[in-house]
Amino acid sequence: MFAPRSSILAMSYARVGPSMARSGLIRTMPIARYQSSATEAVVPKSRIGQLIQQSKELLAFYKNGIKTLWENNKTAKALAVKVQEGYQLNRYEYQLVHHTKQDMRKLIPFGVLVVILPESIPFFVVFMPGLIPSTCIKDSQLEKQRIKLDKKRQEMSATIIRSSQVVKGISLDDFTSLPRFKKITQHYGLDFTLDKIDRRHLAGYCRFMGLNGLGTRGMLRSRLDRHFHYLTEDDQLLEAHDIDEMTSTELQQANEERGMRSLEKDDESLRSSLRYWLAVRKLEPNVPSGLLVCSRMFLLNANFK
Repeated sequence: MFAPRSSILAMSYARVGPSMARSGLIRTMPIARYQSSATEAVVPKSRIGQLIQQSKELLAFYKNGIKTLWENNKTAKALAVKVQEGYQLNRYEYQLVHHTKQDMRKLIPFGVLVVILPESIPFFVVFMPGLIPSTCIKDSQLEKQRIKLDKKRQEMSATIIRSSQVVKGISLDDFTSLPRFKKITQHYGLDFTLDKIDRRHLAGYCRFMGLNGLGTRGMLRSRLDRHFHYLTEDDQLLEAHDIDEMTSTELQQANEERGMRSLEKDDESLRSSLRYWLAVRKLEPNVPSGLLVCSRMFLLNANFK
């Protein structure tokens, strides 16, 4: 027996902390990215000297990050001209264009921060990453973002799994099998279209997917629509791309963008979860965006090997 549809929808929401509400934590990297020099500088002994040196190093890093973003933007513009002439982007190029466009929107507020409060930027990286271009985020900072998001996702996943034990009719097993996933879509699909979901659930879905969870119902719905439009195009390029040739960084990024865990996962597990995602996306009828997010909550710790 299937549970009432309103009960199933209510299972898919979990409360998250205020830092997640201010901005999304997943901010993926463009292809070209500045890497700091491995040369070790002499560390001053005085506290003031250390602060001055750290400020200089940060400014140099951000300067080079902005320079990298500018070069990415020039490449993206050249690709846009080629697209108008009929050129088809490969996945590498599509990723660069997409993420550079996102980063360019952040350039002005980030530039203001660099001029006024450069020492505060590491704070903003953690708590308001939506303000920082990805070329100006260190790998260690990106890892901290993923750990922070994973903690929130784990809380939401645990909540929905506990709820499923009370509200009978849907469980983790319904999402690990393609035939059962299709059956769930046939029974509950209409309830999980974004225009049927209330603001509270939309905010939870945005946060789980690493997006900003603030805004009106319409803003949240548009945010999810844009993200899934991007994923749909990227999925098509992934189909034409050899997943076995993807690097660890590419696999981690692709999984995180789709609401799937990349921490403590080897490359083969990441490839398997991507292949299953692509198989789900081919189901008929199409799985609504809301149900895709709900399924990621159930499957967060699933092993697809």
